[in-house]
Amino acid sequence: MKRTTLLIIITMAFFGCVNLQLFGAKQMKITTTPSDAKIYVDGSEVGQGTYTVKFGKNDDFFIVKVTAQGYIYKEMKLLKTDPRKSVAYTLQRDEAYAATIGEDEAALISNKWIDVTVRNGLNEDQAWKRLVSAVQKSFNDIETRDKASGYLKTQWVSQNFGGVTVRTQLEIRANFAQDGLGYQVKLTSEVKYNVYNENGFRKYDRVLKKYEHTITDIQSSVGGGE
Repeated sequence: MKRTTLLIIITMAFFGCVNLQLFGAKQMKITTTPSDAKIYVDGSEVGQGTYTVKFGKNDDFFIVKVTAQGYIYKEMKLLKTDPRKSVAYTLQRDEAYAATIGEDEAALISNKWIDVTVRNGLNEDQAWKRLVSAVQKSFNDIETRDKASGYLKTQWVSQNFGGVTVRTQLEIRANFAQDGLGYQVKLTSEVKYNVYNENGFRKYDRVLKKYEHTITDIQSSVGGGE
């Protein structure tokens, strides 16, 4: 009887190990560097620095994303069949972060049209020359310049930071909706994460520091005063 019981215990232990090898651990601990990185599972924030993923009966995998300010995010798929009991993720520093202004400041000047009212005393020719001159302080190459329609667009300017590429473009258009002479200016900031072989750029909620005063320079060149 004792021998039979022992055989049953050994058999159950054996098949339990086989099951773990075939179907992976039911739990997997995640740790991050830096230790305050936020961990998201299937889009929901679940912890910082460490979290244990628990696979249910119907869970084949989870999408895990790890983010931290000043670092390039990581996103991965954790499979239930993965035999590991723990995974550690070290985030790469985002060099573009240090070269850009923060989201709150950038939100005031980027990716939206900003009104510029030409001050009294400047005619259309004078205002246009000043606009072009102000733009060329920040952008060397202008792709489209049409004074008749009041439209200007610079070429994209890209800057590579290793794992990240940031590109910036400026547009100006005449504002016919307001009384008097006016324009609208848009500074577009986009980013591409090269470490993930992304094909296209996406909207970036930060702006390179060298363009921080571009909008105000344009506004002061033709606006304000009497």
